[in-house]
Amino acid sequence: MTGVLLVNMGGARSSKEMKVFLSRMFNDPFILPFGKTGRSLLAFIISNTRYKKSWEKYRSIGGTPIINATVRTMEALQNELPEEYKVRVAFSYTEPLIGESINAFSNEGINDIIVIPLYPQSGYSTTRSVENDIKKATENRGLKIRFVKEFYQNKYYVEFWSKLIRKHITEKGYSNPFLLFSAHSIPKYMVEKGDTYPKGIEESARLIANGLGLDFGHVYQSGMQRGEWIGPDIKDRLKEMAAGGKDEIVIIPISFVNENLETLYDIDKEIVPFGVNELGIKNISRVKIPDADDTFIKLLKNIINY
Repeated sequence: MTGVLLVNMGGARSSKEMKVFLSRMFNDPFILPFGKTGRSLLAFIISNTRYKKSWEKYRSIGGTPIINATVRTMEALQNELPEEYKVRVAFSYTEPLIGESINAFSNEGINDIIVIPLYPQSGYSTTRSVENDIKKATENRGLKIRFVKEFYQNKYYVEFWSKLIRKHITEKGYSNPFLLFSAHSIPKYMVEKGDTYPKGIEESARLIANGLGLDFGHVYQSGMQRGEWIGPDIKDRLKEMAAGGKDEIVIIPISFVNENLETLYDIDKEIVPFGVNELGIKNISRVKIPDADDTFIKLLKNIINY
């Protein structure tokens, strides 16, 4: 029997979970690249000082959608695979944690496991972090692991976004919109260390937009105030576009495969209103991400090679 492990970041469903989530995330050396003692201290400070403010954002969107979306994807994929496959989920910072799900497979006698991080473009703070957790959870256990590092070049990934964008344009009645592909920003030092994430973002945008025959650009969002983060920043780019007379803009959250805080709060509650109310852009909207989309399930089946 073969195990399939879908891995996502996780999220908070309560104020208490928010504190634990932040503590786990900032204890991750791929998030804060400091020594263990310094990282633990910073994680303690951040989780205890930020959790209430962070939870207010989560509360405003009804708690994290990531967990339920990932579970629904697991269920849909399980229904499409033959009986010799067992699909589970795991999260980096929320139960079930990666080690717990690996143990569950092992306890069932499943030693052949395909690990699919649900991050289309490989990143140091996402895919590499998951890979490190998998190595720790499987060390000296005799398990056969196939780790999928990224999948943005897969034809079904391109089809997944192309279908959603076409549907969105039709529903909005746009004639010739500009496609603005937005991704979570990362610190510049990660790129200097060799992180290929920005190249993946740019290539993803090109593959999808060229297939649709529409003008496009890529931007980054949700960077922290401290330190240098990669750009161009989405709000700065929107200012330029508004000044240039662009009045049909479709935002595509290219680095995500399900709704989350950055789509439902950062884009929907801050960025889109900024474009409408402060910049006067007449038609600006975001493409929604459905749970367990049939094309996305085809993508996962294709990755599994079934």
